[in-house]
Amino acid sequence: MFKRIVAVVLAILVLFPLCYALSLSFFQRTDFYDTPARFLPSSPDISGYVKVLAMPEFARYTFNSIVTATLCALSRVVTSFLAAYAFVFLSFKGKSTLLFILSLSAFIPQDALLFENYMTVVKAGLGDTYLGIIAPGLFSAMQMLMLLTAMKALSRDPYEAALLDGAGDRQIMLHIIAPLVKSVIITILIQSFIGTYNAYLWPLVVTNKPQMRTIQIGISLLGFAESGDKSGLFAALVVTLVPFILIVILARKVMIKALTEGLNY
Repeated sequence: MFKRIVAVVLAILVLFPLCYALSLSFFQRTDFYDTPARFLPSSPDISGYVKVLAMPEFARYTFNSIVTATLCALSRVVTSFLAAYAFVFLSFKGKSTLLFILSLSAFIPQDALLFENYMTVVKAGLGDTYLGIIAPGLFSAMQMLMLLTAMKALSRDPYEAALLDGAGDRQIMLHIIAPLVKSVIITILIQSFIGTYNAYLWPLVVTNKPQMRTIQIGISLLGFAESGDKSGLFAALVVTLVPFILIVILARKVMIKALTEGLNY
């Protein structure tokens, strides 16, 4: 009973800001200035959503965010999976040292590398491109360690049996290892997508052209703050939240499975 009460309280704390933002997006202009503050609109108004969805800039910003988040998530899964497989199942010189260095890199804040990353991307001519936006996130040491831990927990019998049958590394990775750590892979995909979709500082630094801005930056360029249209601003925020809320809802069982399995590694 106590655990259920705690779970309900935590759920309310997490969901309240989302529910309040949704309610604010339907407010009339005068509702924002009522005393005491309202939680529900006096009369639901959808004009904010109409304005947001009619803006071609908003569609472009959303498209940029979805493209960069998808590309970054896929690249992280591929690079993290290949690295984890190499460290667990292959033998090569300097493996322990390289793993130690990569593990240390997981504790370096990305903001500390902002200038170096920016100079590298600009010198490579990748400013104002999708590749430039996702470049610092093509690999994640922390997510590699998640996959490495999952693979180390696996029995080596299927791997050794596949080697005896003449299977190559590509076949083993795709048909044996990947299905066994599928829940971790999907979790990494979701984490990477949401993290990149929500990124603000790096896309702001590396893009200058308005058509290359992502949605987190683009919201401030839509002019709602300057015009005082608060319902439009909250409508834009709610629409921005929709993609990854749907992803989390659809993939919640896989994420719970991955976290549960992780407790046993």
